[in-house]
Amino acid sequence: MKAMVIIGCVLLVVILVWGLIGSSQSAKIGTTCDFGIGEDGSVLCWTWHKNIIGDIQETFDNFLDEGK
Repeated sequence: MKAMVIIGCVLLVVILVWGLIGSSQSAKIGTTCDFGIGEDGSVLCWTWHKNIIGDIQETFDNFLDEGK
């Protein structure tokens, strides 16, 4: 029984930490939160993706890297 409680607590901490990481990622320009809590994942965000601005930024960065 104690092992189940410990495993449950560890899983809860991992889920919360992942949500905090996602929240900081979705706060960046070019990233959109898909699933989270708060306006656009401002509190917690578990899944996120690069939006069109992020794709343009990545293409521009790749272009600049090729010129070096």
